[in-house]
Amino acid sequence: MEQEELSFGGDGPDREPRLGPWMAAHTRLPAACAAVLVVLGLAAGGGWYLYERSWLPQPPPEVALSPSLRFEVFMCGCDGMAKATVEQRQGAEAALRALPQVTSVEVRSGEEMSNERRRSYEGIGDRSAQSSATVGDALRGTLRRSEDFPAVVEKMKSVPGVAGAWRGPTTFWMGRADAEIALCGKEPMFSDTPECRRSRRAGVTGAATEEEKAAIVARLRDLPGVGTIYFEDSGHALKLAKLADPEHASDWILPGSFFVKFSDPVLARALTPAMRPLAGVFTVIPIMSEG
Repeated sequence: MEQEELSFGGDGPDREPRLGPWMAAHTRLPAACAAVLVVLGLAAGGGWYLYERSWLPQPPPEVALSPSLRFEVFMCGCDGMAKATVEQRQGAEAALRALPQVTSVEVRSGEEMSNERRRSYEGIGDRSAQSSATVGDALRGTLRRSEDFPAVVEKMKSVPGVAGAWRGPTTFWMGRADAEIALCGKEPMFSDTPECRRSRRAGVTGAATEEEKAAIVARLRDLPGVGTIYFEDSGHALKLAKLADPEHASDWILPGSFFVKFSDPVLARALTPAMRPLAGVFTVIPIMSEG
C-alpha cells in the first residue's frame, strides 16, 4: 500500500494552488477586523457626540411669530385702592365691547386669578405665592389688530373704577415649556437683588456666568422627568417682548433664560427648590395657561 506523503515544505507543484488561497484569505482577515473596529469606533464616537449634544440646551423652536393681540384691563382693588363696584366693572365691560377694535372680552375675578397664580407656582414647587384677597377683577380682551391697543388705553382712561390696561404676553412658550428659569443680568434691577448678589465675583456684575449656566443645566439633568431644556438668549427674549408690546424699549439688555419641559408636569414640583439656591438664578416662573 502506498503511503501518502505529507509535505511541510518543498517546491511540490500542488503546494501553491492549495496554500495560496488559504494565505490570501487569512491575510485579509486581520485587515477586515481592523476596518470593522475603526467603523465601530467612529460610530461609537459619533453616538457619544450626539448623546452629548442631546443633553445640551436647545435653541427656541423656529416657528412663525406674530404680535400678541391679548390685553387686560384691571379694575381697582389692589392695596391702597378702593375696590371697584360691580356696576363699575359692568360699565368697563360694556365700554370695551362697544369698541370696534376689540373682538372679545372675558371677565376674570380677582379671586380666580389669585388662585390660578397660586396653583401655577405650587406646580413648580414654590408655595410662597399665596392668594391675595385685595386683587381686583380683570377684563381680558382680544384686539382686532396689534396697533389697536392705544384705543383701548384711551377709552379706559375715562371709565370709573379702572386701574389700568396692559398688553398680554405672547403665547410662544405655552405648551412648549412648564417653567422659565430667569437668569441674573447686568441691570440694577437684577444685580441689586439678594438672589443675584450671590453671583458677584471680585467686583464683577451680577450677571450669570458661563460656569453658573453650566451648573444650572447639570442640576436640571439630575431632576427626574426633565425632557427638553431650551435656552433663550437676549435677542429672542427682546423679539418676543416687542411682539407683546411694540413700544418696548429697544435698549433693554434682557438676560437669558432657560425654559424646561417635563415629561410629566407633576414632576415639575422639584424645580424651584433645586434652582433657587443656585448662583446666577434670578427667579423661577411657571408658564401660565390661557385659562
